[in-house]
Amino acid sequence: MKQQTLFHFTEKPNPYKQTEPPQRFDVIYCDPPWDYDGRTFLNGKAHETGAASDHYPTMSPKELMEMNVIHFCADKCICYMWTTGPQLDISIEVLKAWGFKYKTIAFVWNKGQINPGYYTLSCIEICIVGTRNAIPKPRGTRNEHQYLSRPRERHSAKPTEFIERITRMHPEQDKLELFSRRAHQGWHCWGHDAVGEGSITIPRLENNNTPDIVQNTLWPIPF
Repeated sequence: MKQQTLFHFTEKPNPYKQTEPPQRFDVIYCDPPWDYDGRTFLNGKAHETGAASDHYPTMSPKELMEMNVIHFCADKCICYMWTTGPQLDISIEVLKAWGFKYKTIAFVWNKGQINPGYYTLSCIEICIVGTRNAIPKPRGTRNEHQYLSRPRERHSAKPTEFIERITRMHPEQDKLELFSRRAHQGWHCWGHDAVGEGSITIPRLENNNTPDIVQNTLWPIPF
């Protein structure tokens, strides 16, 4: 049996540098590299952690809000965003800055590892969801479970079951994963760990002097 070629990379560098992007996406999935200022608080005292920045570049809420994500969004678009309890209010503000209205918590992941929390011992991360105008149609499955208990793997990597659930929920839509850690079938992937020959430039909002964000891009694996 002939082996199928799974990857196709664009040969055009920085395609999103154009005034209008070559494609707009109906579904956005992201696990932002939250910058917690390298500290966590335990018993009322700040402790240096730097855990995230030891593994990948992190971004402040301000830097995330300045990303012109709406530049890539279809008129009807849905965004799934991973966050934590202490970061929930900031995450909703990032959603708003990207042009989405917060709706609810889509997923809850029990990592099976208890960490010191601000008020109680913490063992979960949550994925919130927001929409731009409306949920893109046609819709797929409507019976996906919100909760998953699965031991954590490498730092910050989310179980693939979540993106598989989103794929079943939106099987016919064009999908983009921001801050991707791995390739997924049927998805465009953009992130520090993506492997590809091209790159996607995420433009900053207008009237901002901060440089644009350029990371590797992996174009979609065909179904």
